[in-house]
Amino acid sequence: MKKLIILSLLLLSACGPKPPIQQGQQRQITVTGLGSVVSVPDRFSFTVIIEERGPSASELNALVAEKTAQVIEQLQKLKVKDKNIRSLQVQFSPWVEYNGQTPEQKGFVLSRRIDITLDDLDMYDKSIDGVLKLKINRIEGFSYANSHSHEHYQSAVKQALLDAKRRADHMADVLDLELGKALSVSELSQGQVVPEGKFMALRSRGESGSMPGEMSTSAQVSVVFELID
Repeated sequence: MKKLIILSLLLLSACGPKPPIQQGQQRQITVTGLGSVVSVPDRFSFTVIIEERGPSASELNALVAEKTAQVIEQLQKLKVKDKNIRSLQVQFSPWVEYNGQTPEQKGFVLSRRIDITLDDLDMYDKSIDGVLKLKINRIEGFSYANSHSHEHYQSAVKQALLDAKRRADHMADVLDLELGKALSVSELSQGQVVPEGKFMALRSRGESGSMPGEMSTSAQVSVVFELID
């Protein structure tokens, strides 16, 4: 009988009203805010790969150096700024081909990457055509960017904070509570830029037909707000 009384008291305690929030205990709400800024890119980047193969490393180095100088000279003629031409170090590796399953070293492979950024999108076609005339091995890494990307990201962060405030206001209103001050803010994004749709290349705008489309800079934040009865 004693055990049954103790069990009944425990059940009544579990089903009874919850104890009120102790004085000094803070009520809060955490929300995530999103923001984005759409812009038109005004910069274009690409990478030129110069590669030579042969038995003599010294001869290959001379060939790569000569081709690099030609590429830089061609770009300078097109008024590409020196600071926008970045020539990386030569990479050296063995040149190996397989005769059946037997590897045979034919010589060496020397390659160099040249990273190029254009501040004027109208120079896109001329720059590509000028480099290709030099019989470059390949061109890769095509990408668009905006020279004001930092400012756009800061605007996106501001939008994300305002979005978080709106969300928190709405949730507090539904719960018949009052929103207090922001207790903490966390930045969840790192200024990621993504294209809006696909970049297009059309031949309908004067001499240069490069139409980059739009890009979106996004930001995401997490904000903890105080809740007041």
